[in-house]
Amino acid sequence: MLTADNLIMKVEYGKTGTYFYLVGLILIGIFLPTSKFGLSVSQFYLLALWMLLGLDMRAINKMFKEKPFVNRILSRIVVSFKGIWQNVKTRFGDFMNNKVAVVIVSMYIIHFVGLIFTSDFQYAFKDLRIKLPLLVFPLILSSMKPLNRKQFDTVLWFFISSVFFVTVLGAIKYFHRDFVDVRELSVFVSHIRLSLCIVFSFFIIGYYFFKKKYTMHIRIIIILLMLWFLWQLVILESFIGILIVAALCILLTLYFIFKSDDKIVKIVSIIVVVVVLSALLLYYPYKVVHDYNNPDKVIVEQLDTHTKLGNPYVFDTIRYGVEDGRYVGLYLSKQEMLDAWNERSDKKINREFDDGYGSLIRYLTSKDLRKDAEGVSQLTDDDIRNIENGISNYNYIDNPGVKTRIMKILVAYGNYKKSGDANGSSVFQRVEYIKASLNIIKEAPIVGVGTGDIADAFAEYYEETNSKLLPEYRFRCHNQYLAITVAFGVVGLLCFLFSMFYPFFSNKKYRNYLYFIFLFIMMLSMFTEDTLETQIGVTLYAFFNSLLVFAMPLDEDEKSGECK
Repeated sequence: MLTADNLIMKVEYGKTGTYFYLVGLILIGIFLPTSKFGLSVSQFYLLALWMLLGLDMRAINKMFKEKPFVNRILSRIVVSFKGIWQNVKTRFGDFMNNKVAVVIVSMYIIHFVGLIFTSDFQYAFKDLRIKLPLLVFPLILSSMKPLNRKQFDTVLWFFISSVFFVTVLGAIKYFHRDFVDVRELSVFVSHIRLSLCIVFSFFIIGYYFFKKKYTMHIRIIIILLMLWFLWQLVILESFIGILIVAALCILLTLYFIFKSDDKIVKIVSIIVVVVVLSALLLYYPYKVVHDYNNPDKVIVEQLDTHTKLGNPYVFDTIRYGVEDGRYVGLYLSKQEMLDAWNERSDKKINREFDDGYGSLIRYLTSKDLRKDAEGVSQLTDDDIRNIENGISNYNYIDNPGVKTRIMKILVAYGNYKKSGDANGSSVFQRVEYIKASLNIIKEAPIVGVGTGDIADAFAEYYEETNSKLLPEYRFRCHNQYLAITVAFGVVGLLCFLFSMFYPFFSNKKYRNYLYFIFLFIMMLSMFTEDTLETQIGVTLYAFFNSLLVFAMPLDEDEKSGECK
């Protein structure tokens, strides 16, 4: 791809140098979903190549062949350092002459500017270290030669293969029920970051499905792989991942509908899209919520009054509430249930207020078992272990998915509405984080609190407001746009948005399908996650942003204005 920004004489480094460079890019793709350490090493490897590729060591050796040994070694070192300096100087010049690259790096520069308003420099320098990929990848990829189509595709397929490998490991844990929380199904990195990798992989292989002339067998494999990735998003209970997939599928469908010249096809297609969208995104959640909150009508006269052991039941439909379409307080024989539990478990529960009591009665309710000795006897050993681990619904382990995720949110909503307690609920903790963020922004709306003081600002807010959040849940924004605004104010947010979207419109990058997909994924993810505040998240963004802008060769249809 040749544009005004890359019609620059790149330092030549031949086929061997290209091979080493390609290996570095592949390693980043492999380690993104698997290893923080591997990512760090791979970035240093690429940086070393950036400085060294282009040196002609054979020529340097010949220059000093006749000199004495010591002089020969010293001379080689001096000339090599001069060559490295020339490489760095030339490539940095290429970078500085690339307007898009400079704009992208400005996202990192604003963190340096934020040091002016910082008092906690230890935290600030830690933050700058984590965000180094925002500087390193645009600097390297903008000043190295673009890849050809085969090389670029190779990097993406290694990334997809690595994501698939991680999901297989997670599936093994899933089928063996070797987890307490679905987050554990992501064995190497955060399940949120893995979800973003899965979503991007899904659309990459979809792109190849339509663009490449594969055999029928390969196409079937690709379809199965796409279905596999969708299933992974479901069992990971990744709302943001599922939402991004749904939103992008709708946008792409509408795009191709409006490209059609047949008005009847347009109208029919739009109606189908609306109906399907309503069914998937509106009716299904509504039905789950309705069924959850509306148990079958109870006729007291028809209920058994005593357990099989002769103990009376309590029927409390008010205090214990409703969960999963059932009254938790029905068929409750408290002491009989606790005695039976203590015979089966080493984690004793002797009274209602003991730790584990709530999990026990809720778990029995989820399996539609009575809260008595007979109900406890029907629990499996796995059920006992789940309750001991604080799991309060068997669906959380046996049936993770969208429905179970909605049920968890409804339980958390009930607690939050009743007591204002958001602890343990990622959704309602985010509500507290947003409140905290907005209040902190009010105190410094223009330039923010600075690069290093964001953690202190949140800690002070939680203390001053006597937040009900436990110390282990007192996190920051979980929204990248708010995180930037807290740290750098409205001015910093505008600079951030400009650096993020300028490459999209520069050189008509909106015609590039993969770049559009990638940027859309990142943009939506930043509403629910501070994506750039972790090593995996910032590397995912910085690497693919630079790869797609500077290293991706454009197809003819993309050059001509078609987004395919």
